[in-house]
Amino acid sequence: MYSIRLQNFLNDFCESEKHRFPNLIPVGMGIGISLYFSLDDEPNFLLNSITFALTAAASIFVRSRRWIFYALLTVSFGFFASQLRTKTVDTFMLSENDKKIISLVGVVESCEKTEKGLIFTLDSAKIRKYPQLRKLQLTWRGKKATASKKDYPPGTKTLFRAILSPIYPQAFPNAYDFKKQQYFKGIGARGFIVKEPKILKTPKKSSLGMFINQLRHSIDKKIEKYLPKEIAAVSKALVTGNKSEISKEIRGYFANSGTAHLLAISGLHMGIIGFFIFWLFRILLCCFPRICMFYDVKKISALISWAAVLFYLYISGNSVPSRRAFIMHTIIIAAIIIERCSLTMRSVAIAATIIMVFSPEVILFPSFQMSFGAVIAIVAFYERIWNFSGFFKTLFSIISTTMVASIPTAIFSVYTFNQLTLNSILANIASIPLMTFFVMPTAIIALFFMAFDLARPFILLMGYGVNILTKISELSSQLPGSHFIMSTPTTANMAIFVFSGLLLTLIHHKIRFFGLIGAAFGAIYYCFSPTPDIFISPGAKVIGIKTDDAVCFSHLGYFRSMTAAWAKSVGFERRERLNSKACQKYIFQNSNDDYVVNVKNQNTTITRNKEVYSLFPNTILLDKENDFAEIIYLPSRRRISNKSKTRPWS
Repeated sequence: MYSIRLQNFLNDFCESEKHRFPNLIPVGMGIGISLYFSLDDEPNFLLNSITFALTAAASIFVRSRRWIFYALLTVSFGFFASQLRTKTVDTFMLSENDKKIISLVGVVESCEKTEKGLIFTLDSAKIRKYPQLRKLQLTWRGKKATASKKDYPPGTKTLFRAILSPIYPQAFPNAYDFKKQQYFKGIGARGFIVKEPKILKTPKKSSLGMFINQLRHSIDKKIEKYLPKEIAAVSKALVTGNKSEISKEIRGYFANSGTAHLLAISGLHMGIIGFFIFWLFRILLCCFPRICMFYDVKKISALISWAAVLFYLYISGNSVPSRRAFIMHTIIIAAIIIERCSLTMRSVAIAATIIMVFSPEVILFPSFQMSFGAVIAIVAFYERIWNFSGFFKTLFSIISTTMVASIPTAIFSVYTFNQLTLNSILANIASIPLMTFFVMPTAIIALFFMAFDLARPFILLMGYGVNILTKISELSSQLPGSHFIMSTPTTANMAIFVFSGLLLTLIHHKIRFFGLIGAAFGAIYYCFSPTPDIFISPGAKVIGIKTDDAVCFSHLGYFRSMTAAWAKSVGFERRERLNSKACQKYIFQNSNDDYVVNVKNQNTTITRNKEVYSLFPNTILLDKENDFAEIIYLPSRRRISNKSKTRPWS
């Protein structure tokens, strides 16, 4: 009887969702990609290839329950594509610190100004000691760096004197893996410049990519020429995607007000530009009767709009959100040309599939997660909610879109940045119309007139709008509820949230309401999930201990960013030294090697001395030879390490 009910339920589900099964292809691929990157050891490539081939053959030749094999095929394809991408990239990663100053020559791919100096990304590097190292990132800090007026445009062949070191590993297990991200960018090392770089050869337009980088650089220079420093920094972020010069203070305004998405080139920017160009050329072409009589003005305007968005994609840095927006814009243009419905979940699935095929690793990073999380929620909302019309349509659209998009982005923001803001609706109601009807249109016109060196008045107009935008973010960020530090959800917790959200948005069958139950369970699970009590850095150089209102560290100096990440991961912003007054009631230091910690009403001894470890109960031994970061949960003393020896980026 139960088997018949289950059979009827499956038949009903398949009949209801058969036209939407293609939307689940990127979900299956995402599962396979996540499985690959979650492994501690690199899997056998031959075995992986055979598994994928057998799954593909089964999905073609097996007739019964073919949808099961289709699902397995998407998962195995995601797994196979991830390993193939890893092998194709094959970045050489520097593994040990090189304390000697070395000379190297490289071609500047980008040179970004920051508050503390310059950051160079080099390509085609020539290093005698490390011939395998082709691409790296160098930082030049200090008074000379900040005061330097020398320009290093992309393509400049430059001589550097620097000290090289490996890229920072994960700060703690399950933390954001910056090293993995750099591996897939081809960057194998970082370094600190000790002497002013010397230009050997001026740039040449040797390739399309270099030409685009040089074009972006020249646009940045023209914006800098006419606008004040802070306004120019935000303007460059909106036009070329260069956010390096935005001060920490202004970044905080946008982050705390919930408008940080305005600084990242995404669907909003692409949509504004595409719509503005489409609307502008449709009006202009309608002014010529002969064109209107013999040609479809709407389709011509759509193609011009597509070309403009393609141009903007490349000058804005070709980020993951902008690629997603461009693919969806292309689908919308194609739909206009063939006169079909354009904005559907199918277009989102196509965009996700294309990006994941060529760059499967991007699903691990917040740009992909936030971008697709927001757009899936928005499309699902407008697919099912009746279209509001009337005088307040624009206001309703902004409020509803912001609320819907804020839910998935807030979850991923807490997971990656440990930050939550509740003021995003108010700030976006004021910011989005300003972006849509003033800032981005003037930016487009300024880009056009830059070709004739007549862009000054339009750059000034854009700067005026950007200044208002910054003031709105500053005001909103100072309101109550703008800034909450949240502890990091576990991987299992995030899996519950993600699959509950996908069930709720991608499925139209009544089973989708289980997504609400899953989301509620995920929230409860998050509230009661334990957080680490002790952090141990590689080599036990730094230890951190969580107390009731802060995290106490043995050292704060050169490990500032790492200790900040540790503190935020357990829901604290406050950091203290172990010998401070705030920590003395929880921690007692016996010697340079021993600490007695009172956490969760239990005394625990932390020592580097193996004899002490063998004599006393409730003791944690710090291993100086351990090359990996660790976290410890008390009172069970359960240890988790980010040890991963055989992965290419480790």
